[in-house]
Amino acid sequence: MKYYTNKDYENRVDLHGTATIKINEDIAGRYAGDVIPKGSEIVVSGHQYKMLMSVIDDGNCVWDVIVDSDTVDQYMLSYTVGKTNFSIESINC
Repeated sequence: MKYYTNKDYENRVDLHGTATIKINEDIAGRYAGDVIPKGSEIVVSGHQYKMLMSVIDDGNCVWDVIVDSDTVDQYMLSYTVGKTNFSIESINC
C-alpha cells in the first residue's frame, strides 16, 4: 500500500522533490488509531521531506509524519540505533 504526505502527488509520475520510505513494522496512528501496515510505502514531500532529511543528517531522531488520507493522523517514525522502523527506498531529486 502507498501513502502520501501530500495527496497532490498521488498517481503522479514525476515525484521530483520527494522521498519514498518503506515501513518496517506496523505503525498505529496517535489519534485515530489507523495502522500503516509493515511493507507500506510513504511518499514524503514538502516540509515533511525537509524534516526527513534533517533526521537522516542527525542520525538519531524520532519524529511524526502526517499522512494525507481520509483520516488525518500522525505516525511515529524512529531513525535511531536499534529502533529504526523505516528504510529509505528512494530520494527523487
